[in-house]
Amino acid sequence: MIVIIRMLTDDAGRNLWNEITTRKDDLQKVLQNRGRLLYLSKRKGHNEASLFVHAKDSTVINELISNYLNKIESVSAIWLIHLYKPRFFPLPADTTNMKRFTITAKVKPKYLSEVYGKLADPNLPEGLKKVYYAFTFHLYDETLQYSLLADSEQTLQKYLTEKVNKIEGVLRTDIHPIEKTKPFISYKEWQEYAGSDSTIPTWQHHMISQFEE
Repeated sequence: MIVIIRMLTDDAGRNLWNEITTRKDDLQKVLQNRGRLLYLSKRKGHNEASLFVHAKDSTVINELISNYLNKIESVSAIWLIHLYKPRFFPLPADTTNMKRFTITAKVKPKYLSEVYGKLADPNLPEGLKKVYYAFTFHLYDETLQYSLLADSEQTLQKYLTEKVNKIEGVLRTDIHPIEKTKPFISYKEWQEYAGSDSTIPTWQHHMISQFEE
């Protein structure tokens, strides 16, 4: 299972971000061989930090939250989001100047499978690259979430307006710019999440350049 542990803070995320990145080795020890910290991200305009974790079961996630993350002084609330049927994609080397966005979509229940399948279309407009997408069901108004790299928010908005929002069953999409990302896994490990066809020799994207060796 892959989950997003989203932590709300009252300090604009500065102390929380530093606390998690500084203590990442200790947090990983909590997971041991039952899970792996993937990366930390922050949505622009939100006082929060989102920790992506891959775990074998919910028990270790509960332990991480209730015995460790909850003790970080600046954390005021914790929200758990499951990624169901997640699909990750490799990032090509020509995305250095692109920005990452998360898109949440409200989809009519009877069209969920159809919409998910249509998002797999590899023919994205120029200036866009897929990062991941998955079902979430974390709110009545947000049933599916995906992440894209875009050369501008205008390019992304045009794609959503002209393509995604016109898919039968899609009721609404919302854009959330990602302010920063800190990966906790190596380039090789990310390839495993991106699929067997992710044989890219070099990645120059600003997010991937931070991956640990």
